Amino acid sequence: MKTLAKYHDALFATIAGGTATIDNSLVSNGWTSPANGLFVSETYFDLAGLSMDEETIFFEGMAVQQAGIPAITGAAGDNYILYDIMSSIPVDTSNLLLLGNLSVRGIGYPGSELNYEHVLYSRTRRYTLDLDTTARMAMLALDEQSGSMAPTASDRIYCYRIVLIDASTLASAANINVQPARYLIQAIPKEEPEFQYLMRLKRSYDLQQSHDED
Repeated sequence: MKTLAKYHDALFATIAGGTATIDNSLVSNGWTSPANGLFVSETYFDLAGLSMDEETIFFEGMAVQQAGIPAITGAAGDNYILYDIMSSIPVDTSNLLLLGNLSVRGIGYPGSELNYEHVLYSRTRRYTLDLDTTARMAMLALDEQSGSMAPTASDRIYCYRIVLIDASTLASAANINVQPARYLIQAIPKEEPEFQYLMRLKRSYDLQQSHDED
């Protein structure tokens, strides 16, 4: 069994006048903002070394660990939603806000960009300020987890940490601090019957054709 790790840096964002921007002065390495209120950090696991002997990757466990303390400098009710996603194909982050892809349909559910098979791991968390923690420590108000952990012949697992906020509703000059994260995978490469492996390999190939990033 192999244990692999990937990291996402902390995100510091400032909201002013209904516009959310990344505060690079506090270091937010790897984060981009495809749209107002949407922040994305991307990386991937390279599984080529595990699958080089034409073996299928079976996942024993997946987890997200995070450090630090989530914080919002604002008023009671200010909040952000944090998504952690590991998928067998890339996600088009430019479409995440369209048709409620994240907030309504979720990831890996009917109507979303990815289906159950694609989404190996997904976690959604909502952090908010209440009257007792106004202007500092954010409370965890929602924690949902799903995913298929389906075996794959793909040589990459794509990792996304996504922060979604409604900048128009947050207090003027609010600040958001999202802690850094470690994505962990425990995987075992196993040999399958040749026909079964070839069909799985073809399936992985077909799923990624519209997202070729090599």
